[in-house]
Amino acid sequence: MTSEKAFGPFQYANCEAEAKARATRWRHEDPFLEDIPPALLSAHHFILYVKTTALIYPFYETQDRIKSASYEVQAGRNAIYWDEDGRKIISPITENTPLHLRKNSITFVQIESSILLPEYIALRFNLRITEVHRGLLLGTGPLIDPQFEGDLLIPIHNLTDQDYTIPKDRGLIWIEFTKTSRPDPKGTYRIEQRKRLLSPEAYLEKANKNNPIRSSIRGAIEEVKKKADAAEISARKAKRSSQFFLTVGFLGIAAMVISTVVALHSYFASIGALASSVQSSASQALGKVDQAVSTGEKNREGLEEARKEIQTLKNELEALRKTIERNPRSSPSK
Repeated sequence: MTSEKAFGPFQYANCEAEAKARATRWRHEDPFLEDIPPALLSAHHFILYVKTTALIYPFYETQDRIKSASYEVQAGRNAIYWDEDGRKIISPITENTPLHLRKNSITFVQIESSILLPEYIALRFNLRITEVHRGLLLGTGPLIDPQFEGDLLIPIHNLTDQDYTIPKDRGLIWIEFTKTSRPDPKGTYRIEQRKRLLSPEAYLEKANKNNPIRSSIRGAIEEVKKKADAAEISARKAKRSSQFFLTVGFLGIAAMVISTVVALHSYFASIGALASSVQSSASQALGKVDQAVSTGEKNREGLEEARKEIQTLKNELEALRKTIERNPRSSPSK
């Protein structure tokens, strides 16, 4: 069995063709079967596997990309999403056009590297914690099965109310490498050939027949906005109606006061009738105010106060009428 030391000076694949050739060579044979036990691989061990089997290409061995048990991958190539009109948009990701994540949306993002897994390595990945704290969501640890070959298409949910951009040279996800226990020698559970090397469009076609895939949040917001607009229009109509009845109520008060003054300066024989007429006008105005109260809650307090004033004046007029009836010979001074 080949030892780990024999692969120490091994270099990364120089091109995509060489990477595929190495992946094919080591797809079913583990070069470190006895040296590296099944486990979550440390940086030292997954680097050895990448150099030997080219399970991820390209791979960049830089200190800022490698942690003790994970490797940072950037967004690459294209982002795919559907706009408000249901049109599929494919947006390239370059140094000049960063990854753009619209608010309340789902964006499918390709990563920079191709995946060429042997039958004894599985991958898990998660968003960088910085993006999680921004309100972006990927899901908990999606698993990439052994023998997967192709480009990862990652759905990122922007659950916030603002757009975000991620430059191409900034990390997007962290990948973990897990070596499985001894593979099935008969290959019963291997990935079918038809599932390998699929294009992003093929994944979306299989998932949803390439129909629009959009966040339900945006639709819910639009529905709420429509209801809010309708409610605002109704409120404005109610306000105008309330203002109208409020005006009518105060005009009734003014008319009642004028009528009272006229009555007190008119001859005594008609003062009782005038008082009764004013009282009737007050009753009508009071009815209008009560109607306004029922149509405009926002003006309720002002209308209620007006209603009380009218009621008070009505009571005073009633008292005046009774006084006149009891003293028919008395006459106000002129």
